[in-house]
Amino acid sequence: MKNIIFYLCLMAVLTTGCTKGFEELNRDPTKANEDNMDPNNLFTAGQLNYGNITEFQLYELAPMVQVLASTAIQTSYSAGDKYSSQLFSYNDRFFDDGQTAAGLFAEAQSLAEKKDPDKYANLIQVSRIMRVMAMQRITDVYGDIPYFQKNGTLYPKYDLQADIYKDMLATLEDAAEKLDPKKDKVAGDMFYDGDAEKWKRLSYSFMLRVAMRLTKADPATARLYAEKTKDKTFKDFTDNAILKFDGNADERKNKSANSWFGDAVTFGQVRWSKTFIDFMKNSDDPRLYLITEKADTGMRYNNDLSRPALGYTKVNPAPPGKINEVPMGMPNGYDINGVRSIETAAAYPGATGTKDNVSPLGNYARPLARVFAQPNFPSFVITYAETELLLAEAKVRGWDVGTVSAKDHYKNGLVFAMKSLEQLNGMLTMGGEVETFANAHPLDESSQAKALEMINSQYWVATLFDFVETWANYRRSGYPILTPVNYPGNRTNGVIPRRLNYPNREAAYNSVNYNDAVGRLGGNDLDLTKRVWWDK
Repeated sequence: MKNIIFYLCLMAVLTTGCTKGFEELNRDPTKANEDNMDPNNLFTAGQLNYGNITEFQLYELAPMVQVLASTAIQTSYSAGDKYSSQLFSYNDRFFDDGQTAAGLFAEAQSLAEKKDPDKYANLIQVSRIMRVMAMQRITDVYGDIPYFQKNGTLYPKYDLQADIYKDMLATLEDAAEKLDPKKDKVAGDMFYDGDAEKWKRLSYSFMLRVAMRLTKADPATARLYAEKTKDKTFKDFTDNAILKFDGNADERKNKSANSWFGDAVTFGQVRWSKTFIDFMKNSDDPRLYLITEKADTGMRYNNDLSRPALGYTKVNPAPPGKINEVPMGMPNGYDINGVRSIETAAAYPGATGTKDNVSPLGNYARPLARVFAQPNFPSFVITYAETELLLAEAKVRGWDVGTVSAKDHYKNGLVFAMKSLEQLNGMLTMGGEVETFANAHPLDESSQAKALEMINSQYWVATLFDFVETWANYRRSGYPILTPVNYPGNRTNGVIPRRLNYPNREAAYNSVNYNDAVGRLGGNDLDLTKRVWWDK
């Protein structure tokens, strides 16, 4: 973390003017500075910052898209579950983390261009790619954002999302074409160890993601750039971009794992959503029994992962450490002993535990804590499965993205969304069940609407660990079909939020540009039912 703080300080120095000669007079040659710094280090720091997304996605986005559910009413989890007044306590931090990551990539590119553009040719291009990735995440959440101004601009204007998307697509294409496997590898690359060919495929795969975001707002551009990715995206799931953690230093720990542990295990108010569990249950999805477990029936809060909770199984009788029981998801929009008690929910399964240690949620399925709650649990950045599902949609729309059929792309998406889990942890394996499931659930092309629903509902599951993407694609596609909650006092009148408000400080510190951007939203930044440009 100290390194990242140093890099941010350096960014400020590099992007603000200084009196001529001042830097030379005051530079300590024994310390890192512009002359002796390796820009690869900035890139590595950026990857860590980008890939290790904050707890924000679990607290607020996962319940919003009804993958998780929470009974909390005075914590940030209630923001996503109930669209409550806590919307959104982690909002500022998410915005800052995104800007920090984008800034690190911009500075890595700038420093590389100054020092040796030929030696760092590939670093320059992958930095451009990753800045786009960081900026797309921010603009998808807020809409118009500062994008084109030079890093360090004191009062940046908010650029139109339509212009941002146009530039992102052009940048990804240009950067991919300029990557050169014959030139120096990017040192410290945490995704591909500097493999330029894999980076080229990542750039086109991400271009497809960006292009498909425009299917409602600008279908012509969406088609144009989707077709540019023909035969250039990920080849198979070994191309998955994965950020691995060693679980030691703070920046090397999976931040989301801490949330899985604290809120699904220690405090015990978070469970898989009924919507999510029922979706997998209805198709007998083998992941249903892989990612779920039941809290220890003798304890409300079991924070001892050496005593794992009981897993579910379809085998009868259940093997040791398993229960022969179908997982049950918890409905969204309830609390404990509040205005809408979980005990009033339909088919409430009852509490577990003893008289003095009762868990009202113990019978609901929770995330597999002994896997997801580990600080070294890896994180997907973008996957082959996600890309295949988007290609399936492009084919259903009649676009020329290659000779592979929509059905085959869809099957690849199903198979490798499951097989990819093995890359994260050895416990997440399903063997022959994967092919059996995929063969039993082919894409239904009887109508375009049905095919699009199947594809994007599976995308909802495939993006399990990237809820910013889950939420964005839900808003873009409309699938899966979710029934909003209408918890008393919610901020959206029972509507799933379409964007988040800008960080509160923007109104004070960048008021002119902030007010201009809010004016384009109708003058009310706090109205979370307003839509970003591509969300027509």
